[in-house]
Amino acid sequence: MGSNQAKIDDYVYAVIGKHTQLKRDDILAWQQRFHQNCDPGSTTMTKEQFCKFYQELRPNENVKLLSENIFRAFDLNGDHGITFSEFLVAYVSTTEAPLEDKLRYAFNVYDIDRNSSIDRAEILFILHAMFELLGMSEEKAHKFSYNQCADTIMKNLDVNEDQCISKEEFIQGLIRDPFLQSLMNPFPHV
Repeated sequence: MGSNQAKIDDYVYAVIGKHTQLKRDDILAWQQRFHQNCDPGSTTMTKEQFCKFYQELRPNENVKLLSENIFRAFDLNGDHGITFSEFLVAYVSTTEAPLEDKLRYAFNVYDIDRNSSIDRAEILFILHAMFELLGMSEEKAHKFSYNQCADTIMKNLDVNEDQCISKEEFIQGLIRDPFLQSLMNPFPHV
């Protein structure tokens, strides 16, 4: 985990600048803030450091439950640490990217066991996390019925009825259903 990170080259700045509103100075400020949250001498965040950092990025939202899964999705090489480059690519992809790319990342966040599908247990986790993110109290959430909602999601997204939702079913289903999209997309307008 975390060898020293090379400086970001001009090509990366150019690509990010072309596709987003971020300027070189913005990226440098983010990089400095990112490294301030790493251990001294390290350029890689642990899961705990990332979860704290991510919650600071979204202070008005309750992302505690989601932040661990977001860490896993952002850890592109699977080494249990996040470099600034991994963070930058993933964060830009979830804030500035087209809807389909955001949904692709959302799928990766929810595919907890990394088996390329989402099952009913993972749907229940999603619901709990998203209700927390949306600020819905436990009492209000239970009135909504996690199980009933999970059944509806499975019915609407599991097109081939194999008791799990593939990435393609997830993306296409949420594109077709704005209500489910608003419920299940943690990156709508970060």
